[in-house]
Amino acid sequence: MFPIADRRVTERARKILAYDPIFLDTETTGFSANDVVIEIGVVNLAGETLFESLIKPAIPIPPDSIAVHGITEEAVADKPSWRDIWEDLHQVLENRFVGMYNAEFDLRLMKQTHQSQWLDWTLRDNYFFCVMNLYAAFYGENSRRSRGYRLHKLEAAGAACRIALPNSHRAVDDARLTAEVFKYIANYQQV
Repeated sequence: MFPIADRRVTERARKILAYDPIFLDTETTGFSANDVVIEIGVVNLAGETLFESLIKPAIPIPPDSIAVHGITEEAVADKPSWRDIWEDLHQVLENRFVGMYNAEFDLRLMKQTHQSQWLDWTLRDNYFFCVMNLYAAFYGENSRRSRGYRLHKLEAAGAACRIALPNSHRAVDDARLTAEVFKYIANYQQV
């Protein structure tokens, strides 16, 4: 089914699994250096929600972003700011291994949002890991554009692993799908 299903990747995932990781996803106003998080969701390995919140941004949500995740200005009008949720979110994330599908993006947007609120980032970056990169190495298809492995969208990874969860572009749902992809890699048995 998978071109490689690299055993080293499965072993690495099993080592992370021993630390009882949690999984996080964000929805944002966009991709630029000025964009911010407008929804965040964190789940445990069982897919149970540990934290979930819509977040009122200090900037408008562009129509292109609304078309992806469906989060409108009206939906966040009476929601807390990032500053308001940070203490509770920090308690959930602190000293935990946190998996994200495209960790580079989610972590960058979290830090940008943090900086926009004049807050100091105190979480350790080495506790965050990227399930997208793990899946790419597990799948093992060489990239045509770079020297690494070809990256796959979350929806494609879920479908290839036969996971019956949608990639809804909502934070908790996508965090659950990320957790399931990670567990699939960690529990994969060579045929």
